[in-house]
Amino acid sequence: MQIDALKSLLAIKQAGSISIGAKMLGKSPSQVSVWLSSLEADLGVNLIDREGYRANLTPEGEVIARHAKDVLSEFESIDKKILEHSASDPTQLNIALLDALPVYPFSDTLWQLQKFKPDLGIQVEHLHTKNILAGVENGDVDFGVIFFHGNVYSGITEHIIGYTEIVTVVAKQHPLAQYPNEFSTDDRVGHLHLLPKSYLGFGIDRVSKYSENYWLMDSFEMLISLLIEGVGWAELPYHWVRPYIESGKLVQLRPKGVSSLWWPLQLIWRKHRPLDSTALWFIERMNCPKPGLSVTGIPFNR
Repeated sequence: MQIDALKSLLAIKQAGSISIGAKMLGKSPSQVSVWLSSLEADLGVNLIDREGYRANLTPEGEVIARHAKDVLSEFESIDKKILEHSASDPTQLNIALLDALPVYPFSDTLWQLQKFKPDLGIQVEHLHTKNILAGVENGDVDFGVIFFHGNVYSGITEHIIGYTEIVTVVAKQHPLAQYPNEFSTDDRVGHLHLLPKSYLGFGIDRVSKYSENYWLMDSFEMLISLLIEGVGWAELPYHWVRPYIESGKLVQLRPKGVSSLWWPLQLIWRKHRPLDSTALWFIERMNCPKPGLSVTGIPFNR
């Protein structure tokens, strides 16, 4: 969306730096650069002069920046009118959770929502990341909860709501389990990697493939069954494997000198959709807990 590019242009004009401008917007420098490159390609002009750590607007960029404030102001006015004239509260709310996540961390919020709107029908389903993103974009899903996708989806708004601990596990008979507290992450390269299909569709799937030798698994139940039999290793949410670790069927590998891995969770919804009182209530309740402690208020204490 070029609105994001215009906001980025104004932030860089103010900060004199892409990295600082991105920080002002709460975005990554790479994401801001993608937006600006797209705008430059559409307009056919260079908007930014980059000199070392500094970034200044070109003459063409200055012209665009002068008009950007008016354009953004107009869009804010449109958004307000949409909210003011939005339709009455819906009779049903469709919520899609990534299938790697349990329902119970969200059950309290859902019960409160039912009390807030007794006549509201609530549909909750487990889907893969790609299906959730597509559902939100086409309007079939009102709200989705996924791992941080790391990509730029112009039609989607995202909000961090929590963190999930991710651990590396193998069966006790697997070769990697011989020294579970002494292994290096590089040791996994030569072993079969079981990769959940639901991970595909966001940035994490590009960094979680430590081996070219991997199987793409459609269900977590099937994946864990193979793990217990000694087939491969996997990087999974701790809540999925905790019972198997405690029973001794799986072993958690703890890399030397590496701190615990926590993947952020995002609540997503379609950008510029009318936010009725039900949607606003739901977004407000899905708050971000203290990092590293819980997933939407549910602690994962050992």
